[in-house]
Amino acid sequence: MRAGLLYYGQNFLIYPSGFPQGSRTDVATPMQYNMCYHDVTLETPDNIRIKAYLMLQRQEVPATNGVYQQAHIYAPSKKDVGGEGVEIPIDQNLHEEDLKASKRDILGHSKMSRSQPTVLIFHANAGNMGHRLPLARLFYERMRCNVFMLSYRGYGLSEGRPSESGIRMDAQAALDFVRSHPLLKSTKLIIFGQSIGGAVTIDLAGRNPDAVHGVIVENTFLSIPELIPSVMPYLSSVSFLCHQHWRSSTSVLKIPRTTPMLMISGLKDEVVPPPHMKRLWEIATSTTNAPEVEMEDEETDGEEKKIDDNSTGDEEKLVRRSRRVRKGARWWMEFEEGAHNNTCMYREYWAEVARFMQGFSKMV
Repeated sequence: MRAGLLYYGQNFLIYPSGFPQGSRTDVATPMQYNMCYHDVTLETPDNIRIKAYLMLQRQEVPATNGVYQQAHIYAPSKKDVGGEGVEIPIDQNLHEEDLKASKRDILGHSKMSRSQPTVLIFHANAGNMGHRLPLARLFYERMRCNVFMLSYRGYGLSEGRPSESGIRMDAQAALDFVRSHPLLKSTKLIIFGQSIGGAVTIDLAGRNPDAVHGVIVENTFLSIPELIPSVMPYLSSVSFLCHQHWRSSTSVLKIPRTTPMLMISGLKDEVVPPPHMKRLWEIATSTTNAPEVEMEDEETDGEEKKIDDNSTGDEEKLVRRSRRVRKGARWWMEFEEGAHNNTCMYREYWAEVARFMQGFSKMV
């Protein structure tokens, strides 16, 4: 009975894409968070259509209104612009005057898009990309990054059914899109993943070592089989039947030791036991001889202070006890009170992410 439950039902247990209720039909849009965006559909090698959002950086990031609150469909123009061969994503359904304004705006901000880093976001195993828009907004507005995010197959409005092999294709399709995009292909690329999204991140970075310039993972695990005794103890005796592996403990070794990586752990994570993250840290730093340096709390300045002081409600204002360590290009942060779903709500979390985003370019 237990063997059958694990073998035949593990995809349902591991990928609860219908939770919370309405997650397969209701997907928030970036315009609900005042972000201009392009509505992108990726097609994978097995002909599954994956829904995604692209937020390109602009010279200024004002509150959006009018034409810029519309969902721009990515439809590259064949016309070269400004002699640079830039293909402009344009919504062909706009009125003529708005279309002209949209073209002028895109041309005016293309230089900004090219000069800023790009963050690729992979979400956890419940919900869809719309649930992570508050996090995308912090990358977009506070750290001035281009942002690309998707709902895995079988999640949100994407087609198909989730599986390890399928989601790996989805992730690769997302990376290929960024690397071929006329404005993003030369930008520094950072991948950000939470929980199972951390496993997706580590796997993708390990398979594309030359294309990924930085990695941020939070509250993720060594592998699914090693996680089963904690989250499904009644299935421990048949964990060998698990065919969804996500072996981050192996994949993380494929990421070059010079690739900057920030690992964040909540020490009261009730889903992924904190020793999983700690062991991943040990594996990720095992190939470097750099000394491990404990970082003291410091007064933030510039963009870091802005992250701390200008809370939008997406981060908690209370200061939480945390610990920061650096070892070469690898950074570690832990929160004593951090649980699986609230670690990212602490303002110190985003202050450290901001420091990492500012500093990673010096490490690559």
